[in-house]
Amino acid sequence: MENKINKHFCIQPFVNTTTRITGGNYFCCNIKRSTSDIKEESPTEFFNSDYTADFRKKLLEGQKLSECGTCHYQEDKSSNSHRIEYNRYYNILNDQPIEYYHKMLKKLRISELKNPLYSDLHISNLCNLKCLSCNDKDSSKFHAENKQLNISRFPDEDFSVTKAEMLDAVRSVITNDLLFLDLRGGETLMAPEIKRILQNVNEKQASKITLKIQTNGNIVPDEDWCNIFKKFKNTKVNISVDAYGDHNHYIRHPSDWSKTLATIEKLQQQNVKFLINTVVSNLNIMVIDELFQWIQENNYLNYFYIMDWPLHYRPTNLPQSLLDIATKRLQNVKMNFKIETCNKKLEDLITMCEISDQTHWTSFCKEIIMRDNFRKNNIADVIPEITQHLEKFKILLNNRKENNAKI
Repeated sequence: MENKINKHFCIQPFVNTTTRITGGNYFCCNIKRSTSDIKEESPTEFFNSDYTADFRKKLLEGQKLSECGTCHYQEDKSSNSHRIEYNRYYNILNDQPIEYYHKMLKKLRISELKNPLYSDLHISNLCNLKCLSCNDKDSSKFHAENKQLNISRFPDEDFSVTKAEMLDAVRSVITNDLLFLDLRGGETLMAPEIKRILQNVNEKQASKITLKIQTNGNIVPDEDWCNIFKKFKNTKVNISVDAYGDHNHYIRHPSDWSKTLATIEKLQQQNVKFLINTVVSNLNIMVIDELFQWIQENNYLNYFYIMDWPLHYRPTNLPQSLLDIATKRLQNVKMNFKIETCNKKLEDLITMCEISDQTHWTSFCKEIIMRDNFRKNNIADVIPEITQHLEKFKILLNNRKENNAKI
């Protein structure tokens, strides 16, 4: 077998299935296109399909696949990505000879799997927030706003109701092989179907499964949820926080910081493991130092990754003068995260800010102006330094309108 280096191997398609709210089956949460739907095949059938087998074969050959573009972008901008993180979790090294990955699959007996070890299912978009970087399919509030703005791609859909085939999909992945179950909304703690499904998992199966819960931290877990957390072998709660204090209210609108703190306190009281999960974008790159300092002061576990989509929210889609300010602020953050990889990723963020890429600056300005006008918000409350740049854009926009030019 050729001994060339495989720079693109990812363990996810060999162990994981992701099912999104529209019914599409995927290899992981970062892939944006699907050729499979739960109306035709369950996640487990997709896991064993010829299409999946062919995709795995290409990864083993070291092919760079377009479906994996998000991780390619993350690795281009930093030393980390979801692919690298997942491989590390299974103690699989990156950038090794092709033969190495064949041996690792054999050693871990992964080639023998007939059911996924990890399953991630988005079963409802019911949500109490409308985060700026969200979309119709992941938040009922955002979906409703887009309908009011007449920009929704799905004006006649209701993703908040969990369909019967989605419930069947969930049941299909809860097997004796399953080690990790990740059920999501929307806001996970709001979805009654998710709570019922987890309550109905039998004790024997639950004792083998690590439950992963995604929450925006604005619904304090009730007694039922606390009992669910204790039922499973392990529970890991990811609390999505993109900025400190009131700044989070703007980005993850209209979140309440006091509720986030109450959720953290409740989880601590219940001895439930949690971490602060952050998406780094141009919405928070200039204030994220305050969030990082708060995380370190409280000794919280955390994880952060670079936003790839929507393109206009990529961190480097800002004028260089603003990125220079972000750099100075990030340089004041201590390399003192509990998870060591976050310290390296902080270095990567600082390096990333050296080069501005305003390819999607016009889209960003138009989106922010539209959302701020509708929500009666003002991005300058979070990033006052951006005001002059937006004003320049507004003047340009008005001038071109007067000249009947399309911007």
